[in-house]
Amino acid sequence: MTPDLQKRLTGLSTQLAETLMTAAILADEIRTVVQSEPDRPGSTRPGRAHEMPPRNSSRPRPLVDQSTLSVVWSGRTCSLRNTILFRLAGRLARQPNQYITADQLLCDVWDGGVKSPDTIRSAVRHLRKRLIEAGMDELAAAIRGSGGRYGLMLDGHV
Repeated sequence: MTPDLQKRLTGLSTQLAETLMTAAILADEIRTVVQSEPDRPGSTRPGRAHEMPPRNSSRPRPLVDQSTLSVVWSGRTCSLRNTILFRLAGRLARQPNQYITADQLLCDVWDGGVKSPDTIRSAVRHLRKRLIEAGMDELAAAIRGSGGRYGLMLDGHV
């Protein structure tokens, strides 16, 4: 196998894994909605028994698009190219509303090669800046840090 082919196949497998992960997350959300909303036989609006419950403070989940190396959110796109910022955005979006330890981020985003918490703080600051430049102010504000942990808090809670 040629190095170019190997590189192409590796990229495609990564893209496929991200797509499958997104599909699994969406399937879980659908399952949660269906299970939380019981059938209402006496409903006055036929065919609407399974409406999605209101999400008062929740924000939509961003799509981290492997094919374009960008973040898509609320009709806007932020191109991050193949950078640490793209990997950081992907890692935070993978588990929204959960804090991730600095050690786990260093392992997942920097492949364990960086040891300084300052590096994470700097990357988070730059990611926020890029998102704001793309008109994603609310998404940038949802990236929070607390006690050496970071998370994408889409539910409005800290």
